[in-house]
Parts: sequence; C-alpha cells; structure tokens
Amino acid sequence: MNFRATHIGINKHLDTHISELTGAKKDALALWALFKDTIPDCDSKLLVDKDAHIDAIRHAIDSTLSLADTNDVVIFSFSGHGTNDGRLVAFDTNYDELENTTIGMEELSDSFRICKARAIVIVLDCCFSGNAPARVLESPISRSVRSPFSYIAGKGRILIAASAENEPAWEQPGTGHGLLTMALIDVLSSGQNESITLTSAIDEVTSITRAEAARIGVEQNPVFINHIEGGLTFPRLKRGQYFLKTFPDFDAPQISGKIDELSVYGISEHVLNQWKVQFPDGLNELQTEAVNKYGVLQGQSALVVAPTSSGKTLVGELAAIRAIAQGEKAVFLLPYRALVNEKYETLTDTYGPLGIRITRCSGDYTDNSGLILSGQYDLAVFTYEMFLNLALSSRSVLSQLGMVALDEGQFITDPNRGITVELILTLLIQGRQRGITPQLLILSAVIGSINSFDNWLGCRCLISSKRPVPLIEGVLDRSGTLEYVDEEGQTHVETFLPHYSIQQRRKKPSAQDIIVPLAKQLIEQNEKMLIFRNQRGSAEGCASYLATDLDLPTVQDALDELPNHDLSSTSRRLRECLTSGTAFHNANLQRNERRVVEKYFRDPAGGIAALGATTTLAAGINTPASTVILAETKFVGEDGREFTIAEYKNMVGRAGRLGYNETGKAILLAESGFERENLFRKYVLGKPEPIESSFKEEDIPTWVIRLLSQTGRVHTDEVITLLLSTFGGFLLAKQNPGWDTRITPKLHSLLTRMIDLGLAEQDGDFLQLTLLGKACGRSSLSFESALRLVELLRQRDLATLKAVDLLALVQVLQESDNIYTPLFKRGQSENKRVMDASTRYGRDISELLQRFAADNHEYWARCKRAAVIWDWIHGTPVETIEQDYSANPYAGRISYGDIIRFTDNTRFHLRSTHQIISVILLEDHRLLEELDILLSQLELGCPMDALPLLELPMPLERGQLLALFNAGFATTEEVLNATTDQLKNILGDAASLLEAARIDSAISTNQ
Repeated sequence: MNFRATHIGINKHLDTHISELTGAKKDALALWALFKDTIPDCDSKLLVDKDAHIDAIRHAIDSTLSLADTNDVVIFSFSGHGTNDGRLVAFDTNYDELENTTIGMEELSDSFRICKARAIVIVLDCCFSGNAPARVLESPISRSVRSPFSYIAGKGRILIAASAENEPAWEQPGTGHGLLTMALIDVLSSGQNESITLTSAIDEVTSITRAEAARIGVEQNPVFINHIEGGLTFPRLKRGQYFLKTFPDFDAPQISGKIDELSVYGISEHVLNQWKVQFPDGLNELQTEAVNKYGVLQGQSALVVAPTSSGKTLVGELAAIRAIAQGEKAVFLLPYRALVNEKYETLTDTYGPLGIRITRCSGDYTDNSGLILSGQYDLAVFTYEMFLNLALSSRSVLSQLGMVALDEGQFITDPNRGITVELILTLLIQGRQRGITPQLLILSAVIGSINSFDNWLGCRCLISSKRPVPLIEGVLDRSGTLEYVDEEGQTHVETFLPHYSIQQRRKKPSAQDIIVPLAKQLIEQNEKMLIFRNQRGSAEGCASYLATDLDLPTVQDALDELPNHDLSSTSRRLRECLTSGTAFHNANLQRNERRVVEKYFRDPAGGIAALGATTTLAAGINTPASTVILAETKFVGEDGREFTIAEYKNMVGRAGRLGYNETGKAILLAESGFERENLFRKYVLGKPEPIESSFKEEDIPTWVIRLLSQTGRVHTDEVITLLLSTFGGFLLAKQNPGWDTRITPKLHSLLTRMIDLGLAEQDGDFLQLTLLGKACGRSSLSFESALRLVELLRQRDLATLKAVDLLALVQVLQESDNIYTPLFKRGQSENKRVMDASTRYGRDISELLQRFAADNHEYWARCKRAAVIWDWIHGTPVETIEQDYSANPYAGRISYGDIIRFTDNTRFHLRSTHQIISVILLEDHRLLEELDILLSQLELGCPMDALPLLELPMPLERGQLLALFNAGFATTEEVLNATTDQLKNILGDAASLLEAARIDSAISTNQ
C-alpha cells in the first residue's frame, strides 16, 4: 500500500477583506512533516499561503489523483476558510467573486470520482457555517440546499470534517492548530503500536475535539463518514527530521550565544542576518540563559528582571520572532504612547524590510485597529489600556496570540495604571482555562522582592543584577563631599567638589548652587549628564541656567529639525537652551520637539551635553547618560510623596552608555552631611520594595465590574473567586486567610446595588452584566465615575445633546478631577472661568459642571479645563491659550503640557463614554458619529473642517495643519495643486517634504 498526499493550509489571503487565521498553515506543515517522517517514500505535496492559489490547488489535486492506482491511499487535507455554502477559500480568492475564485465540493467530487485509488481520506479543518471568528468566510452566496459533505461521500472515501455543516470550526489557542488537526495529530502519533486503525482513531479524535471545544467555551462536533470496505490502517506517525526542522521547539539544543545557532528554532535567515549586524558579539549572558534555561524560544513564559541596557528588549524580540515564525501573532505592551511610538519605529526599521508586518495601537488617529481585529499583522505594539480594550471587545485578539511581552512590569504597583496591568495579566491567566495560552514575558528593570508574583503568573523568574556598564552610586552634599559605592560594592567618602565652588546664587539655597559647579566639572571630563527634576519648570530652569553658565557650542542640527509652527512659550525656551548646548525634556514640549531632543542627546556627537528632565523620562525611553543627577527625592502634585527605592533605582539606572563609557555615575543631591548619610542609607544601600498590587479594598466596586466584564455568566458565590484570581486578591488571601469571609457581605451588598442600577441581572443563583454594565466595566472609568456619567447623560435630552457637550461633561468625572489643573487660588480671579465655559458651551452645560464638585476651586478647575479644550479643538494657537488662561506668571499658569494633559485625559475617557453612550442610544448613531470626529479633533487640535487635510501623503503637525487651513486650503486636492512657492510661504522648509510626497504620489498614480 502506497501513500500520496496533498496538504493545504492558508492563514493569509491576497484579499484584505478576508480575515487571517493563525493555525491553518501550521496544520498543513505538521501533517506534511509527520507523513514525510513516517513514510519517507510518500509522494507528498505541500501548499501554504501564497503558494496555495486556486490554480496550484487544482493542479496539485489533479496530479496526485491522476497518478494514483488501485493500491494507493490518497490523503487530501485542507485547513483554512470555508464559505457558508460549502466552498474552500484559496489564497487568491476574491471576496466579491466567490463562486469563481473558490473550490466547490462538487468540483472535488468530480476529481475524486475518476481516481483509481483504493481509498481517499479527506480532512477538512474548516467550516461551512456563518459563525465568525471561526474558520469561515461570511459568504454573500446563499447556502446550498444540499449538504456540502454529501458531494464527496461515496465508496472508497473517508471524510473527516472539523464540524457539522451548521457549526463553526475553531482554532485552539496556545497550540495554534485547528481543534480537529491537533486532536488528529495527537491520536495518530501516540501509543505504542506501530499501526492505528483509522476508524477507532476517529472516535478518539471526535471525543478530544468535543472536549477541547467545551474547554474554550464553544461547541464543535466533527463529522466522520466512512465508505471503505475492510477499514483502513495507518502507520503510527513519528516526529523525525522533517517535523523537528519545522517545529524545532520539540528538540531544541543548548546554544553558546552565536546568532546562527538560533536557526534551529525556525527563525529565518533574513532575521538572523539582521541580528548579526546589530549584535556582532552574539547574545549576551542574560539572553543566552533565557534561551537555554528558561525556554523563551520554546514558548515558555518568564518574568525577566534585569538592569537597564542588560538586553531584556532582545529577549522579548527573540520570543516575538519565534512566535511569528510559527504563524502566530506577537504583541508588546507599554505604558506610554511615546514608548509605543518609539518601539514601533524601532521594530519597523529593524523587521519591516524583512517582510514582518508591524502595527501599533496607542489611541492615536493613525491607529489601524481594523488590521488587528482581522489578524492582518505579525507584531503589534499597544499601550496597556488599548490592548485591554481590544482584548475585551474581540475574542479573536487573544485567541490568535502566540506571545505577549508586557514591558515595564513594575507598573503593576502604580496607583493609577496598576489596575490596568493587573487586569491584563488576570485576563491572560484566566484565559488558560479556555485554552488561551500565549507565551507571557514580563520585563522589568527594577523590582524588589518578587512577593510570589511569579507564582501568581505561573511562570519562572529570571533575575539578573549584572549591568553591562558598572555603576558608581552616591550622594553629594553642599560641602562638596560625596559618599558613594564603587563598582566593587565598597563605600567611600571623599571631597568631590571644592567647597568654594558651591555658592548661593539666589536669595535662598537651591539645587542650582550644586548643579552648576558639578556640571562644569563633568563637562571638563567630557561626560553627558541627565539631571532629573520633579517639576516641568525646574527641568526647564535647570537647562536654562546651565546654558548660561556652561556656554557650550550651539546644537545647530537640532535647531534645524525643530517644528516652526504653533510654538509655545516652552518651544522658544528650548531654542534658547540649544543655542548653548543644553536642552530639557518634559510634557511641555511637542512630540517632535521631544523626538529631536532624544535623538541629539542619544547621539554621542549630538552636541547636547546636559539634559534637564522630569521623572517620566526614566520609564523606558532610550536616553542613557554617562552621569545621572537627582536633585530631589519627592514628587510634586502627588501629596509630596517620596520616591520609592524602586523609582530611584530606575532613574539612576539610566547612567552608563554601553559602548561609550566604562563606568556610569549616579549622584543624588543633599543639603547637609546629615541628610547625605540618611539618603545614602535609604536609597543607595536600600533594596527596592517588594512588588505589590495596587488593589485597595475601597476600590472593590471598580475591580468587580471590571472582572465581570471579562467573564460571562457566573454563580454569585464565584464573584469572590474572581477577586481572588487577581494578584491583589492572591496576596490578600495569602496574608489574611479570613479576608474572603470578611468581605463577602460587602460583596453581596454591591451586587444588589448593581442589579438595582441596571448594571447586572440575576437568574437564580447566577449573575451577569447587562449591556450597560459591560460598557461600564470595559471602560476606563471607576465604578462611581461610570455611574456619575450615566446619571449626567440621563439628565440631558439626548436628542439635543451635541458631541462637543461631552467634552465638558467628562470634566465632572473623578478621573478628571484628579488631574492637576493650575489655579490661582487666592481671591476670586479664577471665577471668570465659569463665564469662559458658559460662553463656549452654554449656561446649562456650565451649570452641570457644578455637579459633585467639592468646592469652588474644583468647579473653576472643571470650567478652566473645558474652556481650554474648546479653544484647542477650534485651532486657537498654543501661545494664545497659554496667555488667556494663565492667571499670572507664577501661579495658575497654563502651559502646553497642561493643554495636552487635559485633552489626552478627555480623549481617553471619551472612548469609554463612547461605549456607554452606544448602549444608552442603541438606535441613534448621530451622536456616535460626531464623537468619532471629535476624538480626532481632540488629538490634533484643529477644527472639524481641517480634518480632510490629514489625507495628505505626509504626516502633519498641528501647526502645519492649521497654517494650511488658515491659508484657505480645505482639501488635499487644493494642497496638491498649489505651487511650490505657495507651499513654501506657508510651511517653510517642510514644504520640501510635501513636494517629495507629492512626486511619489504622482508616480504611484501613473504606475
């Protein structure tokens, strides 16, 4: 008995209207490799993705069947999309011409009928129902009356179909295979016997498939039709050279760190060549250990804690590329939009030219979440919040993932962002019960005691304290005495600065007295320094006085790259600093200004010798310095709380430039010798705090509604289990064994309240969220804020409510009250903000801003934010907004950073409002459509009529967009038809970029 086979697997399609799969190609590869290993002389054809176009499929089937004789067994396997009228979807299927670009069952039947083979085994791991996101293409063709399976049933035929014709066929999260194929592989390759009777094997395959489907919360019943006399026996399939080459995870050798050794994990030669250029010395010790001992290239999850510049990023990229090589998706999760943009640009530059599709989702108007929802990407970068939102709204986002890397994992302790990080991790952990098992990598530079974090995650912990650049860390007081720990861990006390160089420069002693002489000494040693300040103004002031005292050469290249439109007062201050070789980095700078500063500080020859920065720069942005200086140990605006040791260690971790400095230095400033000793003991010698959850008992309503939004129907007694599944609940149960019993009455009271408010509904002993409850739970809002918003909306006549009114209503939320709003609190001068809001939104809206306000100051702050945001979206210049809303130069001053903080906060929470409004206004899409436009206006700061200019073939800054709009251009056609001189008069040097884009666009059109 001879075997002939054709294996087809299609994940990706030429037509972008067809969503991608993750396991179909893997199905075909696995079956092909197993049969080649087991039956070496098997005539086996493999067609995957672009090779599986309709003509190639037909040719492969015809050639296989025509060569078969009466002693042959032919195997035909297809994994991919089916249409709901029983047709197989090829790589080049056209969604608008399905009947002519797919393969119908009757066509297969005709080919099978003339074949002389003793038996034909047909394996169809697709489905013919209309239930996305399973393996079905929603087909506009009406369903055939005749069952698709009846076409290919007959004598000498064995049909194994993934599901009944009215059921979907699902992919198994984690393995990446279809449920049927995974079960088929397991059964045909297990056991001790050398042969397996197919009929008996199918019973087990059917049972496993049904059980796995139930485990992930779906129903799938395979179809088995057998019309062959005497049955059919298969040899037990073996994993040999073909399988291990295709799926190297099964037999991975130890590596020494050479890049070429990674080829055994299925990583392409193109990627390996790229890594050899980037990392000529190969993998470092951390990365090699991650591969050999922690299995990161075998899909094993890990918590990786290591210092800045130790190579954690590549550990994540290794795992991502391995997942992509297996046909799965990979994602990186980061805390800030700036980090997402930086990571996206780096990944695009590195892997984009190699054919890896990179996308991002950070809440910007440039996001393409449609690509993510349809699976048409390989590697995506998200902010924490955007990932959680998409993962909750679409089941397919999680089920397609092969790897999730959550960077800056210490954010789980953050009082504001911690809940989002913890909910993401809880979602992934709970998903394991449904077979959703992507590899999980948590990356962090500084974490103290793990505190069972790894046990909760269910993964191993790789901890390294080895820095690629050693660090000298110390405290310097006003006498010039430095107490420090050297590279060997030895403590020293010495005079670092002459005491006479430290002179009081203002009426009162200040950090400037020490920073100036310290900076002069470091500059003489040819060092670059990063000075952390706890306020935006202090960071700017530090750069300014250093520019005056150091008098360094002008950084002309940086000045030439800065934006020239819609400048803020801070923009002008930055230019003054760059003229003398210094700069600052804070939220008052535009995105492109920050990019320029980062670029020229990062470059050893960039010309920026000293950079004043706020503490947020410590969170992952690539700006290393030879020396880091910390002028304060307390935050401003957060009740003056002191830095944690972990926060301090994260900041000083920026010291040391791999490849440029043999040693990094970190210097904390102190006022006196006594304070120096205390700070040295606390921060330099101190150990980072144990990792904790941000979970607080008073926040239980928010945690409960968020957790319920991740689940379906649950027994009321299981709600406490949901809380215990979080890291916070895990720790509480561990530390306080009676905690769950004590909290149960409060929990039952909360559930009753949720039912009364229409957020949840009860069916006997079971509970589930209503549509409104799900919208509130999947939002970014706390429980009480969501209720506050619903109450405000229900008090309004929604038929007359305008989307722009929501800008003001969002200011009433707790999340908006909690953000810092500069106010001059003496007297009544800020009372005019009530009139500002009333003039713009109307008196009724300004009166609503009083609801839930604690005092006049909170009311004025709301009015001030609402008025600033109104001016922003109507294109008012930044400097005008700063002048109009600053009570005086010293108190209540509004800066660009405040404007962006107000608009970003409003835009972010408006997305949540969008979900809640869509439930309240089920039939009225007007407001929702207006809201979509408003979200773009908020991000860009421009009138609605200027938005069409975003379609120009080049990215525009706010100032450039407004300059074109104010010059009378309202459409892309008008701009593209303008003369070069006209554009140069408006955009200056940026006109050349538009001219180049215009030429490229014309060439593409002609082609």
